[in-house]
Amino acid sequence: MDVEGSEAPRLDAGPVPGPVLILQRGEPVEIAVMNRTSQPTAMHWHGIELDSYFDGVPGYGGQAGKLSPVIAVAESFVAKFTPPRAGTFIYHTHWHDDAQLAGGLYGALIVLEPGERYDPTVDHIVIIGLNGVLVDGQKEPFALNGRQVPAPIRMRVGVPNRLRLINITANNDVLTAFLIEQFEPTTWKPLAKDGAALPPGQTAPRPARQLVSVGETHDFEVHPVRPQNLWLEIRRGNGEWVLQAPVVAR
Repeated sequence: MDVEGSEAPRLDAGPVPGPVLILQRGEPVEIAVMNRTSQPTAMHWHGIELDSYFDGVPGYGGQAGKLSPVIAVAESFVAKFTPPRAGTFIYHTHWHDDAQLAGGLYGALIVLEPGERYDPTVDHIVIIGLNGVLVDGQKEPFALNGRQVPAPIRMRVGVPNRLRLINITANNDVLTAFLIEQFEPTTWKPLAKDGAALPPGQTAPRPARQLVSVGETHDFEVHPVRPQNLWLEIRRGNGEWVLQAPVVAR
């Protein structure tokens, strides 16, 4: 995986978000992060249990005599871990520069059960982030999957679809997602939170409304029974609309 950019990571420097990383529970992995920006950086594996040396907190992770390093310009670092559980996780820059996170140095990390395959026609990743750095006097440039004008989410009718919601903004901790049919929330079935499957008592279908705080992931099952057009909306805690993506079930 490459971390690309010029003076600072920019949205036109590479794909935003970064590539979806698909791993399997219990399978050891080594991920090489190459820094091709002109700034130092670090990469954190959010929500995954792993040795602190590889967890992307430079100068702190690890132990005396072997602390996690900064990924210097033109250098690389190999993170090694074995995912202990399946779920929805995040990788993102852990450097002290908001421009890196707002510029797109983040992505989804999906851990599957052994033998399971990722099918993007029924498994939909939705990452709430920013499309550049906030400028004084302007509203925050929210983005869904790296786009301020989100692309349609295309679901299959007659089968369960998984919707993975991720909030990787720096400090927008009261964003709420709604799945709307015309003017009212439809229903969805909660499946998991922060990479952990929910117990049966918390998986009953309910109105499609969920607070997604910073660094959280929420998985839902959506099962369209007929062709329809829905809307995935993201709002602030005061109800202000900030993003809307069409959801097309066919």
